[in-house]
Amino acid sequence: MFGKPALLLFFFAPFLFASEFPVLKSGEIFGILSSKGKAWIEVKEDEGFTHRYLSPWRGGAPTNGGGFDRKIIETFDKLVVGNRIWLSWYWDGHLRTDRIRVVMPRKKNGVFEGYLLETGDNWFDAKTSEGKLPWRFYAHWIGGLPENGGGYDSKSLEFLEEVDPDLPLRFSWSYDLRPRFDKLIDDDDEEEFVPFYEGKRLPKPYLNKPSSSPVKNPFDQANPVNPFDSANPPAGNPFDQVKPANPFDSIPPTSPANPFDEASGKPPANPFDGGGEQAPSTPPPENPFDSAPSPELPKNPFDQAPLPGNPFDSLEAPDA
Repeated sequence: MFGKPALLLFFFAPFLFASEFPVLKSGEIFGILSSKGKAWIEVKEDEGFTHRYLSPWRGGAPTNGGGFDRKIIETFDKLVVGNRIWLSWYWDGHLRTDRIRVVMPRKKNGVFEGYLLETGDNWFDAKTSEGKLPWRFYAHWIGGLPENGGGYDSKSLEFLEEVDPDLPLRFSWSYDLRPRFDKLIDDDDEEEFVPFYEGKRLPKPYLNKPSSSPVKNPFDQANPVNPFDSANPPAGNPFDQVKPANPFDSIPPTSPANPFDEASGKPPANPFDGGGEQAPSTPPPENPFDSAPSPELPKNPFDQAPLPGNPFDSLEAPDA
């Protein structure tokens, strides 16, 4: 009776209680950069899992100018595959990284002691004796550019086929863009430990003993002679004996004649003077308005009309 509802509850339980389980949205990891592209990198974490991380996306759609973060793209381009890195990541539907740092070894060379983890075509991963940090070591590159026949020295890694992962491994290494494998160290090839403050031991004798007689400078015995002192003095300048003559001194000075001096001597007559005669004077024209008779003023018709008497003069005075 309760078999079917119980089966449905068991089936939908993960969806009903999924919100109660915490989901990690961001974090930090250490790992080995295993491969990369233009806008992504793949990192093998120290726990052994490999994930791909994309560059953050900036802006909207590509048609609206959106795209991957240019600074992170430039950082991806500078990374060298095989190095250990640290990165900060977050989840927005994709795993993305916004901060990356290369973890450099403390020294440029040394001796590694640890255990073999994984092998590749030209590399192998090994972890330290304490089992904490894995590192990737590549074979050395020999022969120049690939087009000139250069490539990895794969023969130096042939010993890995016989290495037991459960047995410790000891070899020397150096750093050249990424950690490189130099040579395997057997138990018989124990290297003498030299502290850094003592330095390297030099073969004896390192320098020859100085001779008892002082060394003479061969240049002190030579008499310096200036070769220019024995040269004959230069001859005189032939141009100093020649006195240059001025060709213009032999030409008599000439004064140019004034062509106006040979003329009659009288200045030309001014045509506007009229040849010394005065033009006849003509009386100015008369004003026609001066000879016109003065017009008579019109008479006032009221001057000849008799003035009417005062009508009040004809009235009789009233009796007192």
